Amino acid sequence: MLVRAIRWGLILVYTEIIENIEPDPPNEFHPTPCVTFTSPPGILEDHAEPRRNDLHRLAALILTTAALLAACGQSDKSQDPLQVAETLEAAKPALSPAQNTDLKGDITPGGTFTEGDTTRRYEVNGRQVELDRLRSAVFEMTTDDKGSPTRGPGLRAGDGATNAVADRFGRLLVVDTRGGEFIAFSIDPLIMRQRYPLPGAPYGIAYDAKRDIAWITLTERNEVVGLNVAGGEPSEKHRFATVRQPNTVSVDQETGRVTVTSGDNGGIQVISPWTKG
Repeated sequence: MLVRAIRWGLILVYTEIIENIEPDPPNEFHPTPCVTFTSPPGILEDHAEPRRNDLHRLAALILTTAALLAACGQSDKSQDPLQVAETLEAAKPALSPAQNTDLKGDITPGGTFTEGDTTRRYEVNGRQVELDRLRSAVFEMTTDDKGSPTRGPGLRAGDGATNAVADRFGRLLVVDTRGGEFIAFSIDPLIMRQRYPLPGAPYGIAYDAKRDIAWITLTERNEVVGLNVAGGEPSEKHRFATVRQPNTVSVDQETGRVTVTSGDNGGIQVISPWTKG
């Protein structure tokens, strides 16, 4: 972006210089010899120095061309409109604080975590969709002339999308860890349908298709939140304290039990949201 700005700035400066130099009168230019004869004959007059305006033009052209060539010799790090930053780096879960709160559900020892690939593919309504965690973008997949899979239309997914899951409405539900948001995209065509603030470095996500609840872990707060996503706008239905570093969540589609797994051996927690106690 900086190189592009410098390039356009130099072009504008050059244009301003040219426009403010007095032009030659039309049809009055005649080559000037190095020496001419004037009255009285035989006396030489020196006209070797070019006209001042010609020198200005020449100097402006040389200086600006040199600067433009120097700028063109450098390339922007990315011409990708969906790239968030110059350096591509996938967002990560927050380093969770110690958990001193009484926890709901059953806790068993254990808990590990593997970050996984920077590109993740999902099937939504029979169509393949990719989440590019480096660019924080969602792409519909298509095929090229040879029938090979290739990326089609894409949209930004916040500032640092990390995980996603498909729902029964043909949408891809995405968590933006850096931006602290929940985002829902419909597919074919690719359109952002919902955007809901969710501070606390959301990371893990699971979807209960029977109850239309998206379960999302908040790694900065040691919490898991249940959002009802059946309506036009998400609404929070549940919130529970969790084991430390809740990087992973899953849900039993029959019973609705939610399992939160710590990413640093802090335990595995099973919560039954639909029962008291």
